[in-house]
Amino acid sequence: MCTQHEEEDRSTLNGNGSTSNGNTKASSRHPTNSKMNGDGDGDIGDGLPDWENIELPPDHILSHLTDAHCHPTDLTHAPEVYDAVSLGGLASMATIVDDQDRVRALSEEKRWYSARDKGKGKEGRGVGVVACFGYHPWFTHHYTLSSGSSLPSKEDHYTSLFLPPNSLPTSKNHQLLLQLLPYLPDPIPFEGLLDKLRADMVRSKDSGRLTMLGEVGLDGSARMRWPKKARHLHPDYRDEVNLEDGNQDGEGEEWKRLTPFKVPMAHQRAILEAQMEIAIDLGMNVSLHSVSCAGPTLDTLIGMRDKHGMSFTNRINVDLHSAGGWSPPFWTQAERNLLNLYASPSIFITGRSPSASQLIKSISPERILVESDSHDVRLSSRLVWAAAEWVSRCKGWKLEGRDGNAEEWDMWDDGETEEFDENGNVREDGKGEVWTVRTLERNWATFMGLIDD
Repeated sequence: MCTQHEEEDRSTLNGNGSTSNGNTKASSRHPTNSKMNGDGDGDIGDGLPDWENIELPPDHILSHLTDAHCHPTDLTHAPEVYDAVSLGGLASMATIVDDQDRVRALSEEKRWYSARDKGKGKEGRGVGVVACFGYHPWFTHHYTLSSGSSLPSKEDHYTSLFLPPNSLPTSKNHQLLLQLLPYLPDPIPFEGLLDKLRADMVRSKDSGRLTMLGEVGLDGSARMRWPKKARHLHPDYRDEVNLEDGNQDGEGEEWKRLTPFKVPMAHQRAILEAQMEIAIDLGMNVSLHSVSCAGPTLDTLIGMRDKHGMSFTNRINVDLHSAGGWSPPFWTQAERNLLNLYASPSIFITGRSPSASQLIKSISPERILVESDSHDVRLSSRLVWAAAEWVSRCKGWKLEGRDGNAEEWDMWDDGETEEFDENGNVREDGKGEVWTVRTLERNWATFMGLIDD
């Protein structure tokens, strides 16, 4: 996810005023241990590669890979930073209202028009960008599904989301929510955001640029962040004024705490389904967030399949961002039910799961992509290459550069693309070898509909 949105300190204020820590996303951004697999060795078995020190292949090999999910607009990068990226492409995610125009502007500057571009930007320099528009589940409490004269008051909106109908006014959570209410934003009608979402996607698609819906999804652990302007109400707050910077209100300081208020799954699902309806109507792929809610996520996707039939399964594809942390058996079940479901493991997020290597092994060879989930585009090539190496270890595949076969190739001309049998297994070449980058390149092209599967 994004730096300004990361729930870096998953401290949650409980009803009794104490704090407890939940899952953290910050460690996924800036891991303190460069040797990220359990035994500290980045080169054994199917363990995580040491992404910080991994040896990169020649640029022409990296140019065949696409980062299927990242957040480069969270930081302001100079154009030459994008020019220096060796990957073929980046799928740049939007998450909140302000992100949508930033993603659009980046995709116009570093546009990716066609399959053969391999993602190059203006004048063939740097990386090409897939524009991904959408609204992340962490912030769905900001949005109301009501419209017009039926818009709820701020109090009605947040109490209906965060408090049970029979909540006593004297309860600690009720009192806390009323205390925080003046510092919360007014609810935003989602109807208007959906109109803009459709307009952004149509505009991008009509210009010929590659476009997706993302980052959207469901999160079973999502809690409302403690408002920064109300941090003086939090037990952890220390009343210190940053006089050196002349920052009297502390706006520049980090303040990332969570409240006990979880966003109801029904509300998240309604927000997700409204966005997916647009994607299905326009024939746009989806980058899907799923945390601590594998069952509701699969139910939502199967519901879309049953409602729309081939308009869903044959017209769009869905990439499970960072493979969702799903268990290998659950992934296998989902894959059987959804012929348009892919997964893109990442070092930072997927790598936190103890069953991650088994999960990668369970993903069918033609359904696997790779991603960084990074906000810093300067790290994308290294993280994506590390993910590709990890896939090669888990799958037992050869890796271009590391295992030879490092000469330049053209997927469109030289017949080097991987082929799959009727069971979804990669057909080995005459030497019994499967090549990782070539497989991932073909998978991305098939996922985006650049080639027929």
